[in-house]
Amino acid sequence: MFKKKRRWRSIPGQPLTEMDKQIMYWENKGKLVPTRDLIKTPEQIEGIRKAGVVNTGVLDEVAKQIHEGMSTLEIDEICMKYCEAHGATPACLGYEGFPKSVCTSINEVVCHGIPKEEDILEEGDIINVDFTTILDGYYADASRMFIIGKTTPEKEQLVRVAKECLEIGAEAAKPYCFVGDIGHAIEKHAKKYHYGIVRDLCGHGVGLHFHEEPDVTHFGHKGQGMLLVPGMVFTIEPMVNMGTWKVFIDENDPYGWEVISDDEKPSAQWEHTFVMTEHGVEILTY
Repeated sequence: MFKKKRRWRSIPGQPLTEMDKQIMYWENKGKLVPTRDLIKTPEQIEGIRKAGVVNTGVLDEVAKQIHEGMSTLEIDEICMKYCEAHGATPACLGYEGFPKSVCTSINEVVCHGIPKEEDILEEGDIINVDFTTILDGYYADASRMFIIGKTTPEKEQLVRVAKECLEIGAEAAKPYCFVGDIGHAIEKHAKKYHYGIVRDLCGHGVGLHFHEEPDVTHFGHKGQGMLLVPGMVFTIEPMVNMGTWKVFIDENDPYGWEVISDDEKPSAQWEHTFVMTEHGVEILTY
């Protein structure tokens, strides 16, 4: 019989570190563990951190300018202008055919909303603005919700709970825990409000590429998914629907990107890029 190929390999000629021992222990237990290339070096983490500073600046600029009556295309222009002024490029632009630099998802659009001249923000709208920056080859990814003017108490609660889900997921992310621990904590909180956590999309590893391992699901059970260890960089980005967790792709979207809640009830999402440390996660997109 062939032996199963190991994902984690110690460095030849060097003694096993505590991390080596922990990862090999869990791999021998049959758990999914990272490969060594998923562990970022201090230099790489610093590069991702710098990309995160620009990414945060982009969203801060949107926060200053977003208002009722503006188009989502104007949001795209704000993001492009800020990015270019700071020597960075938007990862979304041209990615698998995505036509703009940012995702602008209004109300029932769960994610990947495409900025358009005809999409005008109205009083009461909630909108997710999701941007990923590339700076000197490093990627940082984050999104925020914005409420346009005064909205309904139901939408306000949805936006608040979605942010709480992100925070609770981050609190659950500890060194040598599993992706499922994050998802379990998020789903448990959302269920208190009878909200649906989208299952068709997830967070992801990031830093040297736009999307890397692991897939960070926002539902599930403790102890499932990949083992998370210090040096790994990933996003947590729960998509919280007011109704069902199910979604569909807008058939009128010529690019095939816009994801909408199946019952067309509002959806909210918050996102940060995190690095796992010896003590828990640190946000790189503040």
